[in-house]
Amino acid sequence: MSAVNSLPGSAVDNEQDSGLEIEQEESADSVVIKPFNPEKIKVRTVNVVVDQMVSRIDHDEIDLAPNFQRKAGIWDNKRKSRLIESLLLRIPIPVFYVASDENERWSVVDGLQRTSTIHNYVKNNFPLNQLEYLDLDKRLYKNLSRPLQRRISETQLIVNVIESGTPEEVMFNIFRRINTGGMMLNGQEIRNALHPGPIREYLEKLAETDEFLTATDHSIKTHRMADRECILRFLAFHVEPWERYSANDLDGYLGNTMKKINRMNSYEREVLTKDFRRAMRSAFNIFENDAFRKRYEFPGNRRPINKALFESWSVGLARRSDQEIGFLVHNREKVIHEFKSLMNEDREFETAISYSTGTPSRVKKRFRAIEELIKGCF
Repeated sequence: MSAVNSLPGSAVDNEQDSGLEIEQEESADSVVIKPFNPEKIKVRTVNVVVDQMVSRIDHDEIDLAPNFQRKAGIWDNKRKSRLIESLLLRIPIPVFYVASDENERWSVVDGLQRTSTIHNYVKNNFPLNQLEYLDLDKRLYKNLSRPLQRRISETQLIVNVIESGTPEEVMFNIFRRINTGGMMLNGQEIRNALHPGPIREYLEKLAETDEFLTATDHSIKTHRMADRECILRFLAFHVEPWERYSANDLDGYLGNTMKKINRMNSYEREVLTKDFRRAMRSAFNIFENDAFRKRYEFPGNRRPINKALFESWSVGLARRSDQEIGFLVHNREKVIHEFKSLMNEDREFETAISYSTGTPSRVKKRFRAIEELIKGCF
């Protein structure tokens, strides 16, 4: 991680570090918002043989959630083959983590690539390649001897099942602690695993709209879902006005928004889509490729997308009428000047978009400041 400058909130996930051009928010991880009741944590460990896992997938009883897995983490044939070789050599592989719903349908949270690889090999979807110890290159599952097939099919996999009765905030915390391939799961990856349904595809489609890609200058990579988190934050404070935000739990707030959108009908989601696209067009027409970025001086180095600015500006613009948007675009130089002044002169605002951005006072500070800035331009 590299610092852009010495100003607050300058820590950045850049192209070299993570493939994202988005500013990393600082948070006080040591602060316990509310303690958990251990009796409500329902986790059980089960042993499942490969045959059972494959059967569950075939009967749609395991949600592989392809949207959830990092696209950059998709394995090549060599890595997949080495996993199958481990099964054949009876080398233990890491445990799997799944979330279970009330119908005992599992959503894979940790171990998606391993689950998919095992299933695909048993279904003869790829041959073994570049094995380290066994002379079985180019062999499909159906070409293995029966003893070797049985060795795979009868391999026991250890699965930690988070039961549906476990409170969502507890599940979220458990998943956050899971280390996948040396990289901690982020908030949006966890939310996406916890909330199957229309919201997954909905966020993905909004992230692919021309308006969003243009407003963000195609700069937010998709493989860690930062684009979808930005969009979800807009939806959260647009569906439920920021003035009502009171809980010191932005993760829970965003999770509840996913539930709400899952319950919406297609017409209601279409209305939200129009509001979102309109806000993106407005932001670009005012700021061009500088939208949703901190700006202290002109000219100067362009900064990454800031999620707190994304939500506050997009919601603020979504509230304006077409006539008001037209006025702001026509007077865009004044809007940009006022925003630069806000960044340089209001340290409380700068803090509100940089540190612990989920606290109610900082949420209200940044939204109120942008609202007042907009109104002051008329």
